[in-house]
Amino acid sequence: MISKKVLQRELETFPDYFTIDELVGKLIVLEKRQRENTYTSGIGHISVKELDAEIEKWFKM
Repeated sequence: MISKKVLQRELETFPDYFTIDELVGKLIVLEKRQRENTYTSGIGHISVKELDAEIEKWFKM
C-alpha cells in the first residue's frame, strides 16, 4: 500500500504533463518498492559468515 504522502511527493517530481502509462508505471514501481521495504524490515540482516553456516545446514543430510 502506498501512502498519500509518498504519492504526493512522487507526483511533484512528474512533469506538468504525463501519460496515464507513465503514471501507472510509477505506481507499480512505488508499490513494489513499498512491498520490498515492508518485507525486508521484518527480516533483519545477517553476516556472510552466518549465511554460509545456514547454507551448510541446508545441504547436510
